[in-house]
Amino acid sequence: MSVKLEIAQEILLNLVTVMPKERVALQECWRRILAETVTSDIDFPPFDRSPLDGYALIAAEVAAATPENPVILKQIDYIPAGETSDKPVSSGTACRIMTGAPLPPAATGVIRLEDTVVNGGDVTILEGRGAERNICLRGEEIFSGEEVVSQGTVINAGVMGMLAVLGKSRPYVFCKPRVALIATGSELVPVDFPLVSGKIRNSNSYMLSAQVAEAGAQTVLLGNASDNIDEIAHLLETASDCDVFVTTGGASVGDYDLISEVYKKLGITLLFDRVSIKPGMPVLAGNRDGKLYLGLSGNPAAAAISFEQLVRPVLMKMGGRKVWWRPRIKAVLATPFNKPTGAKRFVWARCWQTSTDIFVEPSRAQGNGMLKSAMAANALIVIPENSPPLPVGTEIEVILLADA
Repeated sequence: MSVKLEIAQEILLNLVTVMPKERVALQECWRRILAETVTSDIDFPPFDRSPLDGYALIAAEVAAATPENPVILKQIDYIPAGETSDKPVSSGTACRIMTGAPLPPAATGVIRLEDTVVNGGDVTILEGRGAERNICLRGEEIFSGEEVVSQGTVINAGVMGMLAVLGKSRPYVFCKPRVALIATGSELVPVDFPLVSGKIRNSNSYMLSAQVAEAGAQTVLLGNASDNIDEIAHLLETASDCDVFVTTGGASVGDYDLISEVYKKLGITLLFDRVSIKPGMPVLAGNRDGKLYLGLSGNPAAAAISFEQLVRPVLMKMGGRKVWWRPRIKAVLATPFNKPTGAKRFVWARCWQTSTDIFVEPSRAQGNGMLKSAMAANALIVIPENSPPLPVGTEIEVILLADA
């Protein structure tokens, strides 16, 4: 059964659910997906504090201070970071204070160290304007009860820092989907094998494993399988603890295209066997016991496109992401695309921005089996179905490959 891309995506997304959650040590959470909404139980900063080294004092008392008309105060205490003072400042006094230290009682401003001169126990204020602005107020960044980080957030460095501030040493994150990968074809040899006549190295498993990782999932590499139904079926069965099963090769119609027969042997319900896109039209999708099986083309560029459009959104949803799709923009063709298009076509491309516009240029080599086009691409041009050749200057939709 052949389906349009949008229908295929809908079928697959409707079959999968979000993974369960697990607690993970904070230091291991980078790029994981938060599985809880985090609400602060503290104000942050937890006290009024100084953002700089200087002197805490009553701001109004020194507001008019200048080098020509300085104000002299008596230093009554020294407050390093991590310490507090119980000595309130009053008229004519100041406390030496370090960055991050709590303000002493009654202080309403801080003068930076560079605007002072110390003489024994006295401090001379040479510039007093703006002292009241040199305070980080309690709760000015976060207040107690505030929702700080929402479920589905990708944990980047900033989020990790915030979780640490809030004491979340083992936050809940979504479990990573486990993706079994098998490259089929008797012509394939492992990557570290010498080549002999008629053989090629298995590149698909490594290319797709990178795409799996970029989508936030975990790869289980099952290696190569020859063009043998029983061998392929056996390998799939060895990975019963995986959540998604992806094969490359054997997806189109031919004497050695065996994935549909493997599905029959294993009792996998076929959902569709073709998707109207180029490259990557031959795609098998199946379902067994709530788990997805996807058979992609053995041609590398076609397999990569099929993964981007069909497998990646599934993994993004399963992984708990808020957004499943890459960003799309409009760009102007910098070079022509001379092929007429029947089915919707995805073209590897380079996209860049100038002071006047956003431009995109198709990669030169676009064959199904060509890896070079994907290697340098940072975008995919989306060419609608039944499009004529497109001249320079055509405005076209572009998918940004954000991690390229």
